Amino acid sequence: MKTRTLIINLASILAILSLLIGLLVGVLAFTGVLEFEKYKLILNLSSLVWFLTAPFWFVPQLFGKNFAEAGKQAWLRPKG
Repeated sequence: MKTRTLIINLASILAILSLLIGLLVGVLAFTGVLEFEKYKLILNLSSLVWFLTAPFWFVPQLFGKNFAEAGKQAWLRPKG
């Protein structure tokens, strides 16, 4: 059970970081600090990370009963 909880916790951290990176990269590209090609690459990678990790964070029950139980113990999951 601890391994599944760890996976959910790591997935939530990666999901939040990917959202923040996507926001930061957008601001840097808008201000002209970052080239458009680099912006596209980083935004695509952060989007990929988001879409791969968000289901573990938001709906761990998609991955079975054991993940649903582990999701109740994960620290970044809403309780209740």
